[in-house]
Amino acid sequence: MGRGKKTAPKYRLEITWSAGDNCYVVAVPELPGCMTHGESIEEAIQMAYEAIAGYLESLKARKLPIPTPLAEREFSGKVPLRIDSALHRDLSTKAQISGMSLNKYIESRLKKAV
Repeated sequence: MGRGKKTAPKYRLEITWSAGDNCYVVAVPELPGCMTHGESIEEAIQMAYEAIAGYLESLKARKLPIPTPLAEREFSGKVPLRIDSALHRDLSTKAQISGMSLNKYIESRLKKAV
């Protein structure tokens, strides 16, 4: 990579068309309030890169933590969860009927929901 060349930020970009504003709007959900827009998708993305840089500079200037992009975070696969005891019973029953462990049954249901 050449000197001075910027790399694309690894934060998620959500791009939508705004008919009212006649432009593409970009939100960066991992950085609350970080939004921008552009007349084309390419311009909107470039503006998002600039908005992210400004957002991160603002955090640094205020000595606030820089959020790690979701794409760079590691997930253990463990989710501590407390649920209603009746729901627990119903899920356990359905898991047993399906011949699955409770964890696998819940995982399969979540995959279908997502």
